[in-house]
Amino acid sequence: MQSQTGSWRLAAVLCLTLSSACAHYRVQAPGHAGAPATEPEKEVLWSLAWGLVQEKPTVDNCQGQALAEVTQSTNLGFALISVVTLGIAMPQQVEWRCAKAQPSPGELGSLTEAPQEVR
Repeated sequence: MQSQTGSWRLAAVLCLTLSSACAHYRVQAPGHAGAPATEPEKEVLWSLAWGLVQEKPTVDNCQGQALAEVTQSTNLGFALISVVTLGIAMPQQVEWRCAKAQPSPGELGSLTEAPQEVR
């Protein structure tokens, strides 16, 4: 009877551990700026020495436009790496989408020649 209760406890702890290992954080710009124009790009970034050394993502697909959406995710494997290294190495996946181009302010139309007088 005791071994069956121990098995249930082990299964419950295992289920809780596996289900709580993923985390997703998403930031999206409001309004028109939040409308993505590109497919998502992903990169795995590493934080080393408890955050003293951090990689920065290489965002080279936006062509001068702002970011519309950024998502940071971690999973069970990344969590295990963090625990085994006691926080010395912490990987995370960053995904981003670029915003649509904003129209530049300007004149609606310009006259190339002055209107002619009507006689």
